[in-house]
Amino acid sequence: MLALTLLLTTVLSLSLRAVAHTFTLHNQCAYNVPLFIDSWPGTVSYTGSKNIKLQPGQSTQITVPSGWNSRICHNYDCGNCWGQESMVEFNMDAGGLAYYDISNIEGYTVPQEIIPSSGECATVTCTSATCPCDQAYPVGNEQGCGAVIDLPVKACSVQDFTVVYCP
Repeated sequence: MLALTLLLTTVLSLSLRAVAHTFTLHNQCAYNVPLFIDSWPGTVSYTGSKNIKLQPGQSTQITVPSGWNSRICHNYDCGNCWGQESMVEFNMDAGGLAYYDISNIEGYTVPQEIIPSSGECATVTCTSATCPCDQAYPVGNEQGCGAVIDLPVKACSVQDFTVVYCP
């Protein structure tokens, strides 16, 4: 009976934990940072405000649903993530983990940092178009980082993040 109770408690705590995730978006730049929260290519859509403009020093929080697999881009066009901009990418609740990275494949437009809510997980930071490959996908390189294609991608059981612009 004790084993069954422990199993049910574990299953319930895991299912409750993965309901939604809070992302804090913080602008430390001396200029406005327009952002677009995408839902492509994922099957779980983000339903909040997709276009956000952060003033210098401003922060805002968004809530993404469990299973959200998409990106937040520094967007000048305010309507999609298909331009030549920096972006952060997330795959939430994939096998109980959150996968995240900084991508400059389309282009580099703003310094970014992803900070997991727990110190147990890796923070990734990219402050130039030539940041190290273990921190971000390089500009124009869809192959990733040579022999280790997914080197910039980190995984963590933490489910909440802060994204800082101009860290």
